Amino acid sequence: MSNINPKIFKAYDVRGVYPDEINEDVAYKIGQAFVKFLEGHGQADNRQIIVGYDARESSPYLFEALIQGLLGQGVDVIDIGAVSTMLFYWSIIKEQAAGGIMITASHNPSQYNGFKICTKYSRSICEINGLFEIRDLAINGNMGISANPGKIIKKNFLAEYVDSVAKKFAIEKFKSIKMVIDCGNGIAGPELEELLKKMPDQVDLLYAEPDGRFPNHEANPSKEETLTVLKSRVLSGKANLGVALDGDGDRIAFIDETGKSVRGDFISALIARDLLKQNPGQKIFYEVRSSKIVPEIVEATGGFPILGRPGHALIKEQMRQENILFGGELSGHYFYRNSGYVEDTLFTLLKILQILNSEQKPFSKIIAPFKKYFASGEINFEVNNPDEILSLAEQKHSGAQIKKIDGLTVIYPDWWFNLRKSNTEPLIRLNLEADSAELLEEKKKEISSLVV
Repeated sequence: MSNINPKIFKAYDVRGVYPDEINEDVAYKIGQAFVKFLEGHGQADNRQIIVGYDARESSPYLFEALIQGLLGQGVDVIDIGAVSTMLFYWSIIKEQAAGGIMITASHNPSQYNGFKICTKYSRSICEINGLFEIRDLAINGNMGISANPGKIIKKNFLAEYVDSVAKKFAIEKFKSIKMVIDCGNGIAGPELEELLKKMPDQVDLLYAEPDGRFPNHEANPSKEETLTVLKSRVLSGKANLGVALDGDGDRIAFIDETGKSVRGDFISALIARDLLKQNPGQKIFYEVRSSKIVPEIVEATGGFPILGRPGHALIKEQMRQENILFGGELSGHYFYRNSGYVEDTLFTLLKILQILNSEQKPFSKIIAPFKKYFASGEINFEVNNPDEILSLAEQKHSGAQIKKIDGLTVIYPDWWFNLRKSNTEPLIRLNLEADSAELLEEKKKEISSLVV
């Protein structure tokens, strides 16, 4: 029996502090367990596993241990080096590998690390389709070593990957756009630099050198404080937009020319509207925290809005099952059927630039029509009895339209709210939207008093 802490196995990936929770022993056993999982599900015919890693200082050490665990089970490892998670996903699909493991803790601070695990076609393994089975295999141990160990194959896909995205756009015809891009010292910097070689834009590229210590700021664009320098540079440089990426490059955030953050659900609405012009009648995913402007825009453009739970692995699975063209998450993950139902951050960047080129209006003016309603943002309440609170809220609002896709969503004609439990903390999260600022404040007080 191993001494692995089961709590490092989260809803969508494996994550913890190095070396106390995530270390070389854990990496080795997860490598072993992943192969056993694939074999147990008849998915190990192609015995090639893609492995990549982010810029964290602990990543190379975890990489060496992980690949030993994989090789010892008789699979070959395709080592794609230090890459973004989006390039990692693309590599699994391109190589038709049996699966892959990306060593990353995404947007978490430098002391964290972890593993994102995929089967073939970059299908993310999460709580609903096998991650806890891998956990149990790793904890129970006793997996032995193959008499025919695998081999390491090194490949560099950076240029090919960037080309594959760039060729989807006539970027050489884009009018020059002035922008500031903050890579946050995350791993996607070199991929952005490769892409920018092909573009006429005037770019102020910040913190492009990967550095897992994140010396300038945490690589988490969901935190407004990490965007301070970016916003300042957009304003001082009179740029058309600003862009920020997270530590492993699978999330992207946008700043308009006035230095204001553009909400992730507004980006979803903007991209959905554009894609539906060329693909009418398609399904578009949006999640329970999104403004109701998103389904309104989708329907107005001839699409079908599909509501679902947040969480990148859950969204991808729903999109696969329902053949959904595009999906967006409030946190800045954007998913495309044509990219294999995975995040495609470079495509998202180019799509926004294409829209700006086409509309020839300031970013803030393009987004302005989406600012129709008034939102609370996510409000967290520390509670001991989340289930009781959800039940009480449902009883109190039994006359409204109720959906239980993720927590409790209550919908009235002029306002709605969602209450849901945190996966990892004793919290209830509230998101509320209303047709007026006055109604928003009134209902925020009403729901808050119910929760506390």
